[in-house]
This record gives sequence, structure tokens and C-alpha cells, in this order.
Amino acid sequence: MKVSQLLALGSLSLLTMSNSCKKEDDVVPCNASADVTTAQVTGLQLNIIEPVPNVGQTNEYIINSKAEYQALFACKKLPAIDFTTHTLLAGKTRTPAGCHLLAQQVTQTCTGYIYTVKLASDGGSTATNVVYYVLLPKLPLAAKVAFDVQLPPVAASSGEAAVDVVK
Repeated sequence: MKVSQLLALGSLSLLTMSNSCKKEDDVVPCNASADVTTAQVTGLQLNIIEPVPNVGQTNEYIINSKAEYQALFACKKLPAIDFTTHTLLAGKTRTPAGCHLLAQQVTQTCTGYIYTVKLASDGGSTATNVVYYVLLPKLPLAAKVAFDVQLPPVAASSGEAAVDVVK
């Protein structure tokens, strides 16, 4: 009896030791990011219906269907987008002074995607609604997208009227 117990204990010990030694090569740390290929939609003049109530606020949209696309934009005839192969990211930001789109980029990270939008001052003093968008290969429905809208530094100013800038 003692011999069988010792053999069982020894086997169990060896089994435990072999399972506790994992190769470090099996675990790949995610510390990289990659740019996603993006495009613009030819002929799309964006006029997002939903208002942006306050300066500094942003409305963010991840559009994955024709119905969402048509409901968001106030255009009678929208350019066709194949939502089986593409996702449209869009946003509308209210700035305290005149701004325009300077640059935009979508980056895939370990946790999802980051849509970075850089705005630049155009010297105007009137509050402005800036609309921006980018078309990219279809994102998974569960994909997380963070919008990073970078406003330019502005001097203290306040404008009464709003102007839509479309890019």
C-alpha cells in the first residue's frame, strides 16, 4: 500500500511541475499598434442632423448599416457605401472659434481602435461645428472605438453664431 501511495504521489508531483512550467514564448504581449487603411467617400457632403449643444462637446458615430447612414446625414442623395465590407466613423465637434480638419488617423490597438482627429484654428472668432468622417474596412460589431478629438489651443473668445464646416 505504501509503495502505490508513493508512486501516486510522485506521479502527481511530476504532473503538477510539468503544468506549472509555461513557455514564455506562448504569451505574446500586446504592446504594438497599427495604422488602419482609411478612405474618404467621394461626393459625401456631411451635414450631421444631430446638434452639438456646447462648445468642446463631440458627437461620435460608428455607422455599420445603410439605415444608420441615412438617419444621420441630412442629404437627399448619399453616395453608396457597402456596409458589408466597410464601417464609417464620423463625428461633429463644436469649437469656440473657427476651426477646420487638419489630420485624421485610425489606429488599431490591443483593446480596439482609436480614431484621432486633429483640428486647427482658421483664425475665425465664431463658434464652429466641424464635421469629419473616415471610411475603413469593416470593424467587428463588438469592436471598441475611442474618438480622440484634438482641439487647437484658442484665445478667450465667444461667438454667437454657428457655422458648419464640412471636410
